Amino acid sequence: MNAPRACWTVLAQKAQDQVSLVQAEMAQGRARLLSLQTSRERLQKLYEDYQKPAVGSDASGGMQETMNQRQFSSQLLTLMERVQQDLAQTEAALTQCRVRLNEAERERLKMQSLVEKVT
Repeated sequence: MNAPRACWTVLAQKAQDQVSLVQAEMAQGRARLLSLQTSRERLQKLYEDYQKPAVGSDASGGMQETMNQRQFSSQLLTLMERVQQDLAQTEAALTQCRVRLNEAERERLKMQSLVEKVT
């Protein structure tokens, strides 16, 4: 009778380990999501600040300055687009993690109930 109990206990612990693993993965995903959101906000503010005309500057700043401003704005927009893509990928990964966490938790509860029945 000891062998089945040990088996269910080991399986229950394995299920708990899987739950913990997925929870850690979700925590990393949330941290990445927060970091990406902060980056997006910082880039958006930088872009908005850069689009404002400088106080006291003349309207005809020169062709080179205009070209530099356009190039920098274009680079900022490209970076914002990349951050947005990374955000979408991270959100999709978090959604998949939630599904896996639900499955792992369901399996853990099943194994735990089996352990309780045997003991």
